[in-house]
Amino acid sequence: MNHYSVQELQGFLAQVYEGRKLLVTPDGYNVTFANLAFGTTQTAQVNISAVADFIFLGMAHRGVLAAAGQNVGNKPAPMVRILVTDSGSNEQFTKQAVDLENYSENGNVEKMLMYPRVISGRSSLSIQVTNYAPAAETWTTLDIFLQGVSVRAYGTQ
Repeated sequence: MNHYSVQELQGFLAQVYEGRKLLVTPDGYNVTFANLAFGTTQTAQVNISAVADFIFLGMAHRGVLAAAGQNVGNKPAPMVRILVTDSGSNEQFTKQAVDLENYSENGNVEKMLMYPRVISGRSSLSIQVTNYAPAAETWTTLDIFLQGVSVRAYGTQ
């Protein structure tokens, strides 16, 4: 399955928010890493909006190598490991950094998380990437898009 159905997402949200009235809107956060050289690690913070929780559903990425001749027909797969940590709870999404393509597909193919992740409003995610390519490759740009929905809960339970 490439995405969660509306019914599956509504069922998940009904459990998490225990029947409260919800405003659910598509949302996403982008992080860009520049000049990720061979053997180096970079970290970025993604601040979650204060007015809504973010339900993290999946990830997409696009990388540009410093080498010439790259085009849409020959998109390279970044040999990059990623570790996502919820800075609010200090919980890592995986026990250690994993290959980026375990989470994500390069470009326009959806690859959803095995199970949605609730990221509380007013918190942040720490995204750490490491270039582990076997050759001295530098990613001039590595964009990672966190896709999901924002949820605002209203009323009491």
